Amino acid sequence: MSARRENGEKFLIDDYREAYDWIRQNTDPADKIMSWWDYGYQITGMANRTVLADGNTWNNTHIATIGKAFASTEEEGYKIARHLDADYVLIIFG
Repeated sequence: MSARRENGEKFLIDDYREAYDWIRQNTDPADKIMSWWDYGYQITGMANRTVLADGNTWNNTHIATIGKAFASTEEEGYKIARHLDADYVLIIFG
């Protein structure tokens, strides 16, 4: 992603790549990552980690459960993530 500074200079916003690189460098290859489904392919491709959902997840109940985790309190979301056997949770915002 890119943007322009006030002076018109273009710069790259590299947060996604940096996050995926951190995952690849700091997690075990067997770890499972819970994120919203649309980041799943990127995590798999760039961080080489298993995800709980991606754009090819057809199980609507599974995706709804992940959505519930993200919409719940931290305590309830943690319980859901552990139930789904997630080792890490990636939340992208902003």
